[in-house]
Amino acid sequence: MAEIPVGEYLFRRLKQIGIETAFGVPGDYELALLNHVEPAGVRWIGTPNELVGAYAADGYARLKGAAALVTTFGPGELSALCGIGGSFCEMVPVLHIVGYPSFAAQSSGRILHHTLGDKSYDHYVRISSELSCATTILKNPENAIAEIDRVLNAMMFHSQPGYIGITEDVVKTMVPVSSLNSTPIKMTLSAGAEDDHTLAAIMATLESSRNPIVIVDGGAGRGSWAPHANDLIKALRSLHFNTIMGKGVVEEDEPLFAGCYAGVGSLPQTSKAVEDSDCILWLGHMPSDFNTGMFTDQVKSSTIIDFQRFQITVGNKQFQARMTSVLPKLTEAIKTSSILAKRSLPEPVAPLFDQVLDIPSSIITQDYLWPRLSSFVKPGDMVIAETGTSQVGAVATKIPKGAYYWTQAVWGSIGYAIGGAIGAAIAGKELGRYKRVIVLTGEGSLQLTVQAISILNRHGVVPYLYTVERYFEGWDAIYNDVPDWDYGGLFKSFSPEVPTTTFKIQTAAELDRILSEDGFQNATSPQCIDMVLDKYDAPGGLKAIFDYKKKAARA
Repeated sequence: MAEIPVGEYLFRRLKQIGIETAFGVPGDYELALLNHVEPAGVRWIGTPNELVGAYAADGYARLKGAAALVTTFGPGELSALCGIGGSFCEMVPVLHIVGYPSFAAQSSGRILHHTLGDKSYDHYVRISSELSCATTILKNPENAIAEIDRVLNAMMFHSQPGYIGITEDVVKTMVPVSSLNSTPIKMTLSAGAEDDHTLAAIMATLESSRNPIVIVDGGAGRGSWAPHANDLIKALRSLHFNTIMGKGVVEEDEPLFAGCYAGVGSLPQTSKAVEDSDCILWLGHMPSDFNTGMFTDQVKSSTIIDFQRFQITVGNKQFQARMTSVLPKLTEAIKTSSILAKRSLPEPVAPLFDQVLDIPSSIITQDYLWPRLSSFVKPGDMVIAETGTSQVGAVATKIPKGAYYWTQAVWGSIGYAIGGAIGAAIAGKELGRYKRVIVLTGEGSLQLTVQAISILNRHGVVPYLYTVERYFEGWDAIYNDVPDWDYGGLFKSFSPEVPTTTFKIQTAAELDRILSEDGFQNATSPQCIDMVLDKYDAPGGLKAIFDYKKKAARA
């Protein structure tokens, strides 16, 4: 009977669920494990540190459906947890694999390095259990296969990180190769117990409403249900909106797309259209602070049909239903509804993407920058916006059909964008349908994870890095000081053997000229634009949100 090591079994299992690249940082307790990555047909990408590796895995999983991060026991795994926390919060399935000391070493009674010096080996897994849907430490080879499959199935079911610790000795233990084909990992959710009752309740509400709308948000593991959103919208023929977290799912060049809803951070016409609706199909509803304009949304809960991964709420009744199975059924039910078919199309609400822009005579303004990028973003692009200024400003950048956009709107860990872009660039190349990754970040965020440029410039599709300013309380406070760096110089020095092009742009006219150049638009090597903006300027939506916060604080 043919056999393979447990370590190889693990990575071959990952390959079966679509993971072609694993990220991480080598450490002595995982070296035996890493010897099995390439034999399993998985590519290894080492990252400058574990945090960048966790961010890269998150970006990869958002496009490929799952990802793997490998770190060593103790300091290595703890360094990754900020990134894993974001994946847990925003429902991104990342498997965190941790190399452990051998069982013999753990049983020796000696103090080992990377421990807390107390001869205990369960501190870190207990910490990780708060940020994982399932955990295991493989100490016994007899149940290693069952435990690996249990964690992988849980990870895909919940769309959240899983944790597998594996000791140095178990890595080498042999298991039957036939185990790989015994039971496949379940990649999709089965139907919910109340799917049909839910569908009937939704249709009754829709058919009795006057002006239903759809809001596409980013919760509930959006990668699993996003493919169904555009079909639903086209069938319903209603106004549809996104949120800061949900931007990138629906086609923004459709005539009935009516903008991003974020409370006071929205355009007035967008807010009015949402708040006047008597029936809101809210997909992946995530009513967090930044996603709602600091809770300034003015929507009656009774009008919301709230779609979540494992339940759907219609009015005040919650159903045990699965969003992924209900959405396609709902689309078909809408198509066959004679009541909905009689309704005329609503009046479009222009989200101002296609306004003619006057080029400012001097420096780049936030009001100019974000709409100007609309004509630069093309089908086949991936766009990632950093938390804060960039993610709010990018609301005014139109994302065309065939492009992929995302931002980390709830977890909001600064420095995420450049790390997440690594994983996206590699996943985009593996998928074969993306050509560029565009990173919109700020200088403060970039300084946290700037080493990620060394990987971004070497692997995956062509990266475009844009650096912009930040906007928060304490304009002139010392705690908001960020040292001046030569970002163009760093962009080159982190990958000296890779041809790169950098720009330091001071004026809007310079920016317009470069964005219009064919050579820049179709570059085959990494590009970096370091933009200088007014320190006190900010996107209109962000100004409105923080102005509201200040007024509320004074009230």
